[in-house]
Amino acid sequence: MTIKRLWEHFGSLAIAWQASAGELLAVDGIGLLSAEKITALRLKLNPDSLLAQHEAANQSFWTPADADYPALLFAINDPPPVLYYRGQLRVNSLDTLTVGIVGTRSPSPYGKRWTQRLSHKLTVQGGVIVSGLAAGIDTEAHQSCLKLKGLTIAVLGTGTDIVYPHRNRELYEQIVATGLVVSEYPDGTPPDKTHFPRRNRIIAGLSRALLVTEAPARSGALITARLANDYCREVYALPCALDNRQGEGCLHLINQGAQIILGEQILIEALAALPPIAVELSEQSGEIDSRTEVTLTDSSTDSQAQPNAPERALLPELSSLLCQVLEAVPIEPVVLDQIVPLARVTTSELLSALLQLELLGLVTQLPGMQYQRS
Repeated sequence: MTIKRLWEHFGSLAIAWQASAGELLAVDGIGLLSAEKITALRLKLNPDSLLAQHEAANQSFWTPADADYPALLFAINDPPPVLYYRGQLRVNSLDTLTVGIVGTRSPSPYGKRWTQRLSHKLTVQGGVIVSGLAAGIDTEAHQSCLKLKGLTIAVLGTGTDIVYPHRNRELYEQIVATGLVVSEYPDGTPPDKTHFPRRNRIIAGLSRALLVTEAPARSGALITARLANDYCREVYALPCALDNRQGEGCLHLINQGAQIILGEQILIEALAALPPIAVELSEQSGEIDSRTEVTLTDSSTDSQAQPNAPERALLPELSSLLCQVLEAVPIEPVVLDQIVPLARVTTSELLSALLQLELLGLVTQLPGMQYQRS
C-alpha cells in the first residue's frame, strides 16, 4: 500500500527514490521513523545490481513500470509491487471480461456441476476465468475452461515454479501453455498457510466480477469475496439448499448483499451490462496511469468524447479541494479506485469531498461504490 501511495504522490517510483526524508513525510502512512529508515537503507542499495540479482534468481516477473503488469490489478489499493508469472497470456492486450470463480476445496456434486456450467458458459462468451489452482471449485473452473480451449489465469500461493497441490501438475502445465500463472512470491517459495489469504486479493484484483459457487461458513473464498467488494468489483453467489453446509457461506454472502446467480444466461446478461472500468497505461515507461479506458464488455459506448472539466460558471463557490475532486469525477460512472489517482488526494479526503459534493447535488453515488458527475 505504501508503494502505491508513493507512486500516486510522486507520479513515479523513480522520483520517489530520490525524495528526501522531508518529502517522504508528505506521503500518507509514512512517519518520521519510516522516512528516516527509508533514506538510511536506500544509501545501501543499488537498484541496478539488485535488479540483476533478482533477474538471475527468477524466471519472469513484472513491476508496475512494465506495460504487461495487469492494469486492473494495479487499480486496487494494495497491488503486489512484484508479480511473478509464467505463460503467454497478456491481460492488457485483451478486450474482454475477467471473471474469478472460487469456492470450497470439497465441493458437493451440485457445486461441481454449477461451477462447470458457469465456467463453460463464460468461456463460450469469451471470458477469462481467474482462480487459484486449489483442489475443488478452483480445479473445476480451470478444467472446464481449458476443455473449450479457453483462457484462464491461476493465482498461486507459492512461487510460480512450484505446483500446489501436487496432483494438479498436469493442470498447471496446461495453464502455462495457453494461459497465465501468477504469484507475488519469488521462485522457489514453498506453500505456507499465510500465503493463501494474501493470494486471494490478487484473484479479486484481477477479476472484474467474482463468483462464489460453493463455500462453507468459514472459507477462504469468503475472504476473496470481501476483498472483491472492497475493490468495488461485482460479487455473485450461487444459492443452495439450507441444509447444504458446503454452501452455507454463499447464503451468508447473498444475505449481506451479494448478487444471486439465477442461471447462466441471466448472469451473462448482467455481466455484459457492467460499465467498463477505466484503467490506464501511461506512454512513459508503460507505467499504470488512470485515464485510458480498457473496455471489458461488448456493450456499445458513445463515440463522442465528453468534456471532463465541469462548467465553472454553473458551479456554486467551491473550495479548491472540492473543485479538484469534482474535476476527477467523470460523467460516466466509475468506481472509487479510479477516482483516487485522478484526484491526487488521500482516500479519506476523497470520501469526505465526495459526500459534500453529493449533498450539493454535483455528484451521484451509485451501487458498488461508483460515482458520476451529476
